[in-house]
Amino acid sequence: MAAGFPQKSRGRPLSSRHLFPDHNLADRNLPDYDLRERKCSSMDRLQFHRRAGELRSLEDACRSPRAEMVIVCGRRRVGKTALIQKVCEGRETFWYTAKAWKDEYQLERFSDALSAWLGKAGVRFASWTAAFEACAAAPGEGRRILVIDEFQHIVQKHPGFLPELRAVWDDVLSKKNFLLILLSSDVPCVEKDVLGDRSPLSALSGRTGTVLQVPPLSFQSVSAFLPEYDVDDLFKGYAVLGGIPYYWQCIDARRSMEENLALQLLRSNGFLHDEPPSLLREAFRDPSTYNAILRSIALGASTRREIAKQRHVDNRTLTKYLTVLEEMDLIEREFPVFSGPEEAGSASPGRYRFSDPLQKFWFRFLADAPDLILSQEEAQLKWREMVEPSFDAFAHEAFAAACREYLLRRRFEGKLPAARMHFGRWWSGDAEIDIVGADDARQSCIAADCIYRQDAAGMKELRLLQKKCAQLPVADDAVFSYWIFSRSGFDEALKNEAEAHSNIHLVPMEALLD
Repeated sequence: MAAGFPQKSRGRPLSSRHLFPDHNLADRNLPDYDLRERKCSSMDRLQFHRRAGELRSLEDACRSPRAEMVIVCGRRRVGKTALIQKVCEGRETFWYTAKAWKDEYQLERFSDALSAWLGKAGVRFASWTAAFEACAAAPGEGRRILVIDEFQHIVQKHPGFLPELRAVWDDVLSKKNFLLILLSSDVPCVEKDVLGDRSPLSALSGRTGTVLQVPPLSFQSVSAFLPEYDVDDLFKGYAVLGGIPYYWQCIDARRSMEENLALQLLRSNGFLHDEPPSLLREAFRDPSTYNAILRSIALGASTRREIAKQRHVDNRTLTKYLTVLEEMDLIEREFPVFSGPEEAGSASPGRYRFSDPLQKFWFRFLADAPDLILSQEEAQLKWREMVEPSFDAFAHEAFAAACREYLLRRRFEGKLPAARMHFGRWWSGDAEIDIVGADDARQSCIAADCIYRQDAAGMKELRLLQKKCAQLPVADDAVFSYWIFSRSGFDEALKNEAEAHSNIHLVPMEALLD
């Protein structure tokens, strides 16, 4: 093989998103990326749906005449790799996936892979700087692309990696027709170590490249690829699988959604049965305490005190465990929508919840399940006995998130009373509202109740919502619009009330797909 970069990409796909609010909503009218070059299955297309803006940014970086760096981050399985592979097709690309190895061994593996691609098998580079210089010195014309996947493993084991990369970029790579793409599933690591004010790459990435974050797909986006299911069945899948494309590839449209979920999650040989615990086993030598904390959150504990009490974890050490789980993007700490900086910085008032619905499902229903389920019939029976009675309560959080997505789309379309409106959950004592939105002056306000249950919503829900709104810290002359989202529709009294008052909005579940 001649020296230089190969003519065909051997990468995986990537996906990305600018770190700007509602970026995917802003791109909703852009045409989907041209996939006519190859035939794609429905799940293949799901990887790229609503990613037009990200793909366009990546394509611009590939075609740019100057050296550029692209940093891509997003949750594990969200589709980062798939998007990059698509963009790199047909281009000279060297791809390396880092592992959680010691730095010396990592550099050896990188050297072996790079020297083989350069046609000089067996060359070992003495440093990362020497390896990057060899990339730059390789003969050949055209744009050269270097992709390092899961690069946080290199950063964590070799603290000098980022300063070395900055130096070699300034001295060598920036003077070549070179594109460096760094991928990571460790979003907090990217935000802190790569984009933080003290990072060597913070100013560099803003000057010479792009930072893209790949979010999970919305409920509306997922629905476009499974037209066989009605909205209720589709949402059951979304409540468990979320917007992670990788998880949806196990769904067989010839089966009901509940049957799919039972077979793929409850059976011991199901496609997703071991997915959540495997992440913790890979990350920790002894994940028992982390498992216990996640189990308690799945069962309803949300404050530090509740978690410590349920799982008998010393409150003095609990902070360390919760911080690690937050950094892994397994949980997140939420504050009431109107919390000020002084409250957000406190350790006590926040509530913890899962970031990923699949993790939440596993720790809610399967973490303590002792039975080994192998047959389809047994899996479906266990679903009916173990999951179905509690599923509505489990799915409420995902339903509220889908309703919030709906309101964000309405805001972008200019159909809400204020162009600038911040949304979030609010609580105080025993009172809680699923979604509260307000403009900067807290004068134009929205309050929403998201009802996921078998029977229709009625006047009782509206009156309770209005009563709780009286406790909100808003302007004295605040004007409210009330929104009721319901899985099972609305009774006649509530419909009549909405017809008589323009500030009352009733949204049935099927409208979430609009």
